[in-house]
Amino acid sequence: MKERNEVLSTLFLILQVGITMMVTFGLCFAIGFLLDKNLGTRLLWVFIVLGILSGYRAVYLLIRHHIKGKAFEKEKPDWYDKAFAADNEADAGLTAAEGKKEGEPDEEDPDPDDTYQA
Repeated sequence: MKERNEVLSTLFLILQVGITMMVTFGLCFAIGFLLDKNLGTRLLWVFIVLGILSGYRAVYLLIRHHIKGKAFEKEKPDWYDKAFAADNEADAGLTAAEGKKEGEPDEEDPDPDDTYQA
């Protein structure tokens, strides 16, 4: 099952790389073409180069994120699960330190609506 997940993850990464390259290049080509057509400039080549460079940068960031994600999953630090277990309790409406619902008054302070008067 784990091998299948890795195969699917790699397949989706390859698809995402292809789509990212096509979209960045296509958008930059369209912008350059429209500027050339409407303004009579020669900016198409500039936007083609910009599209290629931005596509490579986006692909680099995708692959780097994919590789770092795998490395982090393999080498999770010991404190990771403990640290995020507290966040999961907080998401459930409990404070990690006290284990009670948020908004409940403290035992020492029976009236939380008191205001301090000097």
